Amino acid sequence: MMRDQRPRTPAIQIRLSTLLGITAAVAVLFGTLRWLGVPPRASLLVLVVLLAGAVAAVGLVVILARSLAPDATDDDQRPPDREE
Repeated sequence: MMRDQRPRTPAIQIRLSTLLGITAAVAVLFGTLRWLGVPPRASLLVLVVLLAGAVAAVGLVVILARSLAPDATDDDQRPPDREE
């Protein structure tokens, strides 16, 4: 049986610009909190909530990617058989 030989595209692609945007947004958030004079404990609470949300989002994306991806088998790792 011949399979489609096109390479599979990754389910998730994160670009460097996305990471830079996220970093800038977090820096602006904590800079604003400091400018407003928010106590360090409140800033720590905001950080914990952000981290918990990020972990939950990554977990959800991984679960969705695994459920939507075709079932991977060991055959995907082996080279195709040659027909002679």
